[in-house]
Amino acid sequence: MASQPKILITGATGYIGGSILSHLLTLSTLKSAKFFALIRNPTQAPLFQPLGVEPHARALVLGLGDRLKENPNTFVPHIIHTSGTSNLADRPFSVPDRKLPFELTDLEPEKVYETEKKLEEVEPYLQRTAELVVIDTGIRVGIKTHVIMSPTIYGEGSGPGNKLSIQIPNLVKAAIKDGFASVVGDGTQEWDHVHIDDLTELYGVVLQRIVEGKSMPSGKEGILFSETGRHSWGEVAKNVAEVGAKLGKLNTTKVKSVSMDDGIQKWNPAASTHVELGFASNSRTKSEKAKEWGWKPSREEGWKKAFEEDWRRVLDKEST
Repeated sequence: MASQPKILITGATGYIGGSILSHLLTLSTLKSAKFFALIRNPTQAPLFQPLGVEPHARALVLGLGDRLKENPNTFVPHIIHTSGTSNLADRPFSVPDRKLPFELTDLEPEKVYETEKKLEEVEPYLQRTAELVVIDTGIRVGIKTHVIMSPTIYGEGSGPGNKLSIQIPNLVKAAIKDGFASVVGDGTQEWDHVHIDDLTELYGVVLQRIVEGKSMPSGKEGILFSETGRHSWGEVAKNVAEVGAKLGKLNTTKVKSVSMDDGIQKWNPAASTHVELGFASNSRTKSEKAKEWGWKPSREEGWKKAFEEDWRRVLDKEST
């Protein structure tokens, strides 16, 4: 790419977006790039000034306006869309007869896309809806889209805003409130996970390939997974319980099996679908494509350590 790359980061004050931005700013191949951050509130702007990032809600509109003025034969814009593997999850309690692939690989991205399409026809799900809109609209207007679908993310965020993930901290908060850790049913349902730093490096690999003009699949073929390991929800609950007892915050290491309805009340009464998909479902994926491009995740050994780290972060946050 001959001209200066212009990179817009949305969600830059969040756990994932902020961590991605912090990592991208360290890459020598992106030193010449101009970064923009789309933020919700002007009071968040000072967080980004030390990073040399221009935070402006108009950045997105201006960028689109620039593209309209430019020659259509110039560099085609790329969108890297953040999504999640709950888009592919089953609903083992509310829809036990639903049949889905046992495991999906990003070496077969069109199969992933078709699975999402079929699920969306039966039951719209906001995160999945957004992803499919990005892909389908990109194909229609000629924008190259790339989707990175992540499972459970763990580890401390490195961005200027939120540094706490969602799933494990929510289970920790519920355990503190109840005095014990819980799991829906027998806890045998399986998901995958990835450390936030491995994930940000994956974004770096993808963005560098785009900036360097290397071949990149896009649209229906541009779906990537980011998993580095697999867990059951029973394992997660057991780790929450053992760490809580070790820190003296729980009186038992036993995990209580609860119904789906009880789990909804504990973790998110306002979003029953999200609770089943995000805390009690099966969603198994294999990240293989990015490894062919040089992505080398290296933090899987930190998975169990992450539970104590999240416990301490939750306790610190609740004490302030």
